[in-house]
Amino acid sequence: MDRLKLANIAMLVAGIGLTVTGSIFWLMGRTHAPEPTPHSDALPEGESLIAAGEQLVREHNCNFCHRTERPSGHPAVRDNCQLCHQYHDRPENLGPPLAHVAERRPEEWIRRYLRFPYKLRPHSADRMPDLGLSDRSIEILTRYLVAVARPLSGTPVSREETPDPTRLEAGRALFATFGCDTCHGMGEPGFAPMRRPDGTLAQPAAVFAPDLGMAFNRLRPEWAAQAILEPEKWLPWAGMPKQNMTPDQARTLAWYVFNAGPRHSTKVDHHRVEAILRARCNGCHYGPDPKAGPSTNPEGGAGWLGTWGKPRKLDLMSIEGLMRGAVDDLGRPRPTVIPWAENTPLIMHLRGLKQPHMPFGGDPLPAEELAELEDWIAGGAPVPREQGGIKVAPPIEMGNGR
Repeated sequence: MDRLKLANIAMLVAGIGLTVTGSIFWLMGRTHAPEPTPHSDALPEGESLIAAGEQLVREHNCNFCHRTERPSGHPAVRDNCQLCHQYHDRPENLGPPLAHVAERRPEEWIRRYLRFPYKLRPHSADRMPDLGLSDRSIEILTRYLVAVARPLSGTPVSREETPDPTRLEAGRALFATFGCDTCHGMGEPGFAPMRRPDGTLAQPAAVFAPDLGMAFNRLRPEWAAQAILEPEKWLPWAGMPKQNMTPDQARTLAWYVFNAGPRHSTKVDHHRVEAILRARCNGCHYGPDPKAGPSTNPEGGAGWLGTWGKPRKLDLMSIEGLMRGAVDDLGRPRPTVIPWAENTPLIMHLRGLKQPHMPFGGDPLPAEELAELEDWIAGGAPVPREQGGIKVAPPIEMGNGR
């Protein structure tokens, strides 16, 4: 019995010793271990922004497609798919250098394109994939591209509501004289690159030339005339030939590109748009209503609240709510409708080209209703400038948008 008591006492003393020793080590660890860095939504600036942008470029392999050097003749060997998968003498069709993107693209366009990429070259099968970037990554990449681009000092051109017919004709003549119409369309239906009698392309580069009919919606107005006058400086990767033209001719051509594109006239008005969205989106996209009925959440619908993430605060029950847009993950306004934009957010989600597909958990919109919404946006998404004392005109991302 005495031996058992001694053994118990010994075990008790050993347990106390181990507890004390462990506590000392735990306290030492608490004293010397670095505190975890709290997560911050603050965006990097300066050198930290460049480093964060370069990190995202590496993570998403952006340089796999965006060329990093000026080609000379047939492209040099590159470690990518185009090295082997080329069609006869087809030149490599890579993206522009990342350092030049924000020279010609408006910042808001870049931000939207990273979220909603779409096809820019109608005669090429290539397009930028949807990388599923977060709002934070999109903001960092957009700011990074702006930071590394060269500054511009050119005279801006603008899209005018009623362009001068005489100047349009002068621009059209220059467009033909300098052979721009060999590669570029101006939004004409059925435009196709010229082919020889045997079916081969008379100008292979035309396959990679973008249509210019909507160029006013994606080009920086102070860049256009400079690029037309000196393509070897501002578009060294594109293979666009330098023409023997004067600065005045370049400005006229740039103005023509901004003003000669199709001017779609829509018969769909904002009342019809509101009716379609009210009928199809009323289950989720409504704001708070303290007088809501028993089947409605007085705090707002799922498309307003943070039901599956952060609150989007998107109200589609009125034209004001539609034009006000949503809120992104960083708490900033995000447009839902962009006039004339081929990748306007509303349509990208309704067409199932961007997750989440809308209506969420419901049947797709009838084709005729979707066509009406697209027609309204292609016509500039006309809405009253003021309604009930509230300005509801949508944010115009590029210049004056007309």
